[in-house]
Order: sequence, then structure tokens, then C-alpha cells
Amino acid sequence: MSTRQQRRAHVRSARPQSYRTWIIGGVVVVATVVGLFWYLGSQPLYPKVGDHWHAPFSVVICGERTPPLPPGPGDIHSHGDDVIHIHPARPERAGRNATLASFLATTSLKITETSLEIRGKTYSNGDKCPDGRAGRVAVRVNGRERRDFASYVPQDGDKLEFRFGP
Repeated sequence: MSTRQQRRAHVRSARPQSYRTWIIGGVVVVATVVGLFWYLGSQPLYPKVGDHWHAPFSVVICGERTPPLPPGPGDIHSHGDDVIHIHPARPERAGRNATLASFLATTSLKITETSLEIRGKTYSNGDKCPDGRAGRVAVRVNGRERRDFASYVPQDGDKLEFRFGP
């Protein structure tokens, strides 16, 4: 084989190699960008001083929604409209401190993993509902039950439910 033929053979074999390198490199870059967006999108956001977030909520006892809670004070409160208003005015109420526990401290609703107290009546796990079935306390965020609800920071637009029932 002549030198000229060897060069042509080398060029032909090098082309597919360079295309493969570009394709693999492109796949790696796209995967990295997609992974980064997924990771950042899955991280919880925390309200900053000056933000004003809303998270509608309901209190349901044995399948019946209760009337709205009265308005409460503070940076994380309700106006009596069944909406948690989160608008921290001070850094100590912002970020990871804007929790459901902070909200609950401003309301007449008292809730633990085993009991829920509202308007002077306490419902404890195992108590019977009017239909005779035993109830239990649960806190749901966007339809999913949360056991660590006290430390949860409601996100803008979350839908919360504080409930006692079967």
C-alpha cells in the first residue's frame, strides 16, 4: 500500500472516531445539564425577608371541613381565610425558620402526631368518629402525609390539610 493510500485509510478510520467523541461528549454535557436542573428543582425553597407566599389549608374532622380559623399575628399567619401567609419581616422568621410550627403557634389549632385540638375540643388517635370508626391525626401536604410536619417549611402554593379521621 502506498503512502497516499495509507493516509486515506487513516483519514477514513479517524472520521468515525471523531464523530463518536463528539456524540459521547454531547451526551455527557446534556446529562449533566439535565441532572443539575433536576437537582436544583428538587431542592426546597425557603422564604426570604420580603417574600409573600401563600399555602391554602383546611382542617377536617371526621370528614367534615371546619370553619376557618380566626386571624393570627406574626410573619407566618392566617387572616381567617384558610390560607397560610408567609411573609417574613425579620431574618429569624425567614428561611428554614418559616415552619408549620411557627404558623401553628399563631393559631388556636394545636396538633401533635397523636392529638388535634381545635375550638376547645381534643381528638386523640383511636377516638371514634360519629360513624363509629376510629380516627387518627394526620397532616397532608399536597395529598401526601408528612410525619415531620412541625419542621416543614410550606412552599408557595402548597395545599395543606390538618385532619382527624379514619
